Amino acid sequence: MPQTSPVRVRVALTGTVVGAALVALGLIAPTVEAAPPSSYGVSGVDTSHYNHEAKGEQQGTAIDWSRVAASNSFAFLKATEGVSRKDGWFARDYAAAAETSLLRAPYHFFRPRTADDGAVQARHFVATARAAGYRGNLAGELPPVLDVEKLPAGGTEVCPKELRSDQLRIFLREVRKAFDVTPIVYTRASFVKECLGGKGGVFAGYPLWLARYGSHANEPSRCPAPGVPGPSGSTRGRGPTPGSRDRWTATSSAAARPSCGPW
Repeated sequence: MPQTSPVRVRVALTGTVVGAALVALGLIAPTVEAAPPSSYGVSGVDTSHYNHEAKGEQQGTAIDWSRVAASNSFAFLKATEGVSRKDGWFARDYAAAAETSLLRAPYHFFRPRTADDGAVQARHFVATARAAGYRGNLAGELPPVLDVEKLPAGGTEVCPKELRSDQLRIFLREVRKAFDVTPIVYTRASFVKECLGGKGGVFAGYPLWLARYGSHANEPSRCPAPGVPGPSGSTRGRGPTPGSRDRWTATSSAAARPSCGPW
C-alpha cells in the first residue's frame, strides 16, 4: 500500500446479461464505473508507522483510535515487511484499535530477498500478528492481508528482482493454514502484468483489493487471469483521520466477510 494516503473505493461492474456472460467468458473486458467515496456506506483506514508523522518507527505521534472509530468501521494495520522487518507501531496500534469498535486485521508487505523465502515471510508475519493478539477468528477481526506491489527504487518503482509466483502461493497457503481464514490480496493489475508476466492465477480463490489511484472510469483494472475475482478499488485522497482511506459498499457485518467480483 502506498506511503501516501489513498482512499480505497469499491467499484461497480455494469453491463447487460449478455455483456456479463461475455465478461465471464473472458471475451470482453468488464466496464468499471468509478463512484465517489461519499456514495459508500462503510469506511475505514489502513495505517503504518508512516502515519505517525515522524522519522523513525519508534517515534512520532500516537493515533487517536477512538477518534478514528468515531467515523470509521474498520482498520488494516501494517505488521511486517519482508523476512524480518516489524512495523514499530503495529503492536501499540493494534492493541489500541482493539479497544474500540473497529473491525481490524494486520497486513504484510511482501519484499523477497531470495527466490524461495515465501514461507519465511509467512512465518514472520504470523508470529508478529499473533504476538499482538490477532488470531484470525476472534470477534472484531478481519482476514489478514498480503500487500504485494512494486518496490521503491531511486525515485521510481520496480518489480521485486527475486519475486516468484510460487513464493506468493506458499505465503498465502501458510497464512491461511495458520489462521484458518482466507487472506485478502492487495495488488494492482499493472503489477500482475509487469511483474508476474500476466499470470495472476496465483491469486485465484483469494479476495482481491485492487488499487484505484485516480478518477478514471476504467480503474481499477481487472487482474489478467481466469479464475481471479473481480476488482474492488482505491482512489487517492486524504481524510480527517490518520491513514489511508478505505471504503466498501457493505453493512458492517458484511465487512467482516469481504469478497470480490461484481458486487
